[in-house]
Amino acid sequence: MRKIFTGKDGFTLIEIIAVLVVLGILAVVAVSRTINYDVELISGADTLKTHLRYAQTLAMNSTPTAAGVPVIWGMSCNGPSYWLFQGTTITNYIGLPEDDKYINANKTINLAAKKISVGNFTIFFDNRGIPYSAYTSAAVNTPLAANQIITVTGGGTSVNVTITPFTGYIP
Repeated sequence: MRKIFTGKDGFTLIEIIAVLVVLGILAVVAVSRTINYDVELISGADTLKTHLRYAQTLAMNSTPTAAGVPVIWGMSCNGPSYWLFQGTTITNYIGLPEDDKYINANKTINLAAKKISVGNFTIFFDNRGIPYSAYTSAAVNTPLAANQIITVTGGGTSVNVTITPFTGYIP
């Protein structure tokens, strides 16, 4: 009996350190699996939302040149890039506030540099902030009939950017 209580069995300092190292490695692996690697995707979608809101704000802050003739601002995307425009001509490129490394020579946003892709879209906003899917004149226009959903893809996942009809709300 005495031998059981007076034995010198136990863990050595090296064994304890080895266990702590293994636990540290497991903790690093567990934490690295929970980190969100879709930062470019989320950032790109948020930037697109900001640019859409910017186009809407420019339209709402513009004064019509004649009674009943709204001022139109909008954004369009052709796949590799998107841009801001004024009027009904969507190729009237106007620079967006963005980091210079994402701006192409023709003032469009380079989506490949952002490591994302965006589905093709064109959206018009009048001076009341109402979104349109087509706009040629005050008499010939097509207000959004349903939510306009723009899909932003990157890193194998996607995020939807939604524009609400009538109000132009972008959640």
